[in-house]
Amino acid sequence: MKDLRDWRFPLKRLVSLVCLATFSFAAQSDSFLSKLKQEQLDINKKTNELESDNLQLDWINTINGSYTFVNSDQVVDDRETGMFSVSLEQPIFKSGGIYFAIKYASANREFLKLSTSLSEQTLIKSVISSWYTIKKLELQIKRQEALIENAKIDIVRKKEQYESGFLDSSYLDNAILSKSSLQKSLLDMQASQHEQIMAFKALSDADYMAIEPPRFVMITEEDFLQNSLAVQQKNANSLRSEYLKKMTISNYLPTVSLTAGYYDSRVDSNGNIENDTYKNVGLKVSMPLFDINIARNIEIKRLAHLKSQIEIEDTKRSELSEYLSATKEIQLLQKKVELAEQDYELYASLLHSTTELYEAGEKTSFDVDTLKNSQETMKYDKMIYEIEIQMALLELYAKMNAKL
Repeated sequence: MKDLRDWRFPLKRLVSLVCLATFSFAAQSDSFLSKLKQEQLDINKKTNELESDNLQLDWINTINGSYTFVNSDQVVDDRETGMFSVSLEQPIFKSGGIYFAIKYASANREFLKLSTSLSEQTLIKSVISSWYTIKKLELQIKRQEALIENAKIDIVRKKEQYESGFLDSSYLDNAILSKSSLQKSLLDMQASQHEQIMAFKALSDADYMAIEPPRFVMITEEDFLQNSLAVQQKNANSLRSEYLKKMTISNYLPTVSLTAGYYDSRVDSNGNIENDTYKNVGLKVSMPLFDINIARNIEIKRLAHLKSQIEIEDTKRSELSEYLSATKEIQLLQKKVELAEQDYELYASLLHSTTELYEAGEKTSFDVDTLKNSQETMKYDKMIYEIEIQMALLELYAKMNAKL
């Protein structure tokens, strides 16, 4: 009975339990993902950071430099002219546009970070899910083998009854067909397990027999929604659209720019060289006086922001639906676990009494073996349901952005 207790999963206790530091997907990336997958994720992260850094400083204009050389014989005397210049026109006030541009860059950084996290956790979830599926099929194979052993015993019994004239051939024929069907299903399970092992190896460098995935526990609805990656991503996108709307409005308001320039010219005419060097610094105030699309451009950004806010609520609703579905699935699986436990105990009692009768010569070894195999199937049923509970919880954890 020890193996059964080890797999116990008391739902009533877990529903009220909030795990604060059990598992972090980000911390497991190196353990579960292949080196190639990890390198791809690292490159994506670095690219996102560089693009975000560029966007953070995108409001700073470039300093332009130029050099011009002209040899002209347009006048009586040949003339060579060289001009070197450095100029800058840098907005220092855009009616809030610079501030909103910086805030937009920060919101965009967070959005990209969440997008990368979602992709990373989806990959890790695939690896862990594949591992659970392999283990589930392993248990199903053992369960099927126990059923096949019972089917073989049933054939022996029906063969004896048929040869003794107590049964007609149809009963024996059905028993043989039943065993054959069970054996074919076993081959399908073995093929499925091999496919899952190959799928695991395509995503991970780890030996699936050596790793031990985390054991997930139930979380509250509030914690799930609060840490939902999808909801957080929609929030970041809404913040982006809000700042983008404000940036668009600022484009039609006054802009104050700092202008600066350095100029160095050299003119050579018949050996007479003239140098002229000067610089200037000033302020420039500008704003669009007329743009036929101003109202439409602003309205487009306003509608985009409104849409992003609606998407937040819609995503919360979708995430809540998935949480409730997973909770219901876990509750039903827990009931199956309890039924399997009850059946296991029932078979244990029957096996005990049948063993005593066998020792007394009132039952055959076939009776003992049949009950023993049936009890084994109950054990495997319970363990399979436990894995299915973990897989349902995995679907929730993979959607969350927190150490849980």
